[in-house]
Amino acid sequence: MFALAVHAQTPTVANSDAKPALGLNGVPQKLLNHLTTGVNITRWFGYVNNPNDTNFYLNYLKTEDFANFQRLGVRFVRLVITPKVIYDNGQPKTASLTYVDWALDWFKAADIAVIFDFHDGGELKLDAADHDNGGFLTFWQAIAKHYHGQRENSLIFELVNEPVFRTNPEVWYVLQEKTVQAIREIDPNRTILVSGTGYSSADQLLKLKPPPEKNLIYTFHNYDPFLFTHQSATWASDNVKPLKDIPFPSSSEAVAKMIDELPAASQAEVRGYGEKRYDAAYLLTQLKKGTDWGRQNNVPVLLGEFGSLPRVAPPDSRARWFAAMRAAITELKLPNSIWGYDDAMGLGRKLQPDGTVWLDPVTLKNYYPDAAQPGAIPAPMK
Repeated sequence: MFALAVHAQTPTVANSDAKPALGLNGVPQKLLNHLTTGVNITRWFGYVNNPNDTNFYLNYLKTEDFANFQRLGVRFVRLVITPKVIYDNGQPKTASLTYVDWALDWFKAADIAVIFDFHDGGELKLDAADHDNGGFLTFWQAIAKHYHGQRENSLIFELVNEPVFRTNPEVWYVLQEKTVQAIREIDPNRTILVSGTGYSSADQLLKLKPPPEKNLIYTFHNYDPFLFTHQSATWASDNVKPLKDIPFPSSSEAVAKMIDELPAASQAEVRGYGEKRYDAAYLLTQLKKGTDWGRQNNVPVLLGEFGSLPRVAPPDSRARWFAAMRAAITELKLPNSIWGYDDAMGLGRKLQPDGTVWLDPVTLKNYYPDAAQPGAIPAPMK
């Protein structure tokens, strides 16, 4: 069983990489080669119950997880690290950063690159009016000092997850540029992941004028169509929370019988969902926005998140959605990381009572068909 422990022998990893050959937009080519198939690791340093639980950090992933990464073709992970875990008044928490370093060593030993995703969910209040974002800058300066000259072929900084800035997008672009410059003053060769506003949407990426700095990767997220991927989500709007059995693809005929059973506020949403006839071609069009923008600006683009909540979605519809996403991503050769390896919207990784790892068979079969051969799909959870 895989476990990180204070007394355990950690893998031998070089403290620094050789000077890298550069690829598109000055990104190290070795790092670009890793940006193919990825997964989000959402609950190791993300949505934890007790951020001070050392045993949890040291024992989260198992040997079987790393075997799964290999069979899924995972070349990089987006390591979700929330402010609750890592951030303390403008400085990284020393103990948490030690655990993150151990995790980075294990991923590097497995030849898996890592995106350090500073996964703010609104706690930092970055887009609040007249908010002092000095702590955000000092945090990243401290992270840059910590990793200066290390892991240049295997570690990417993602400044923040899904910046919103609905009414003041220019504030984010100024802050983003300032943060990139602050990091580069300390750690000049670091690859940095940047994004547009509006929860890192493709439409907002199209409005972004790439800054002059090189060695930047641009990201966007996709959960289209939202009524399907987020039906019953407790964090969604009141119009979306009561939805269930929403089909994909959509049509007026497919939703007609359910409309009268919905709350009045949701009826118009679902009726519109049916009329727009969302299908695989629509998903391809949405993702192509990002790849076309990348080609036009001669910069690398990465799909950082995508997924579909299984709680009340028809399994056959969810299967079709993942198959359509796979087809579009494959056609576009779009680097991508599913949300997530250990989140229900993706592979839903869970430990079985016997200690083995369960992954969602629907996602496996339809997004990772090469990894879901007979005998490779775990049995359903008991």
